Amino acid sequence: MNKQHYIEQLFNTMGQLHKFLDAQTQESHDERIATFMQFSALKFLIEKKLSTVGDIAGQLKLSKSSATQLIERLVKAKLVKRMDDQEDRRIVRLTITLAGEREIINLKKKFMDKMSKIFSKIPDQDLRELVRIHINLIDTLQKEQRN
Repeated sequence: MNKQHYIEQLFNTMGQLHKFLDAQTQESHDERIATFMQFSALKFLIEKKLSTVGDIAGQLKLSKSSATQLIERLVKAKLVKRMDDQEDRRIVRLTITLAGEREIINLKKKFMDKMSKIFSKIPDQDLRELVRIHINLIDTLQKEQRN
């Protein structure tokens, strides 16, 4: 097989993996697991306190209207709080609540438990190789992005 064929296979399998991981994190009324985007937004707000909807939209590669809807769900769930900017009242800042911080810890644990069950069926050597390849790919993409 040529390199182009492997690249196509990789593209297809990455899409399938993304769908699988997204399905594993979809909101469930029984388990109260947030969607991957909600999890990502909460994680971003832990790292970047007092962000705006625009900041979240940029980080998650969403339109501002989609980011607004996402944040609205998090606000209603009391996981995120809106605050007026002290210097410019036109700007609304977002901050993760204590409940949001607890939720992200809970979500990460649930996700890791699910993934541990799945990955327990894959040999350790394969997992090490997969991690090595991911790190290599990320490093390569970061170098490309800088150029």
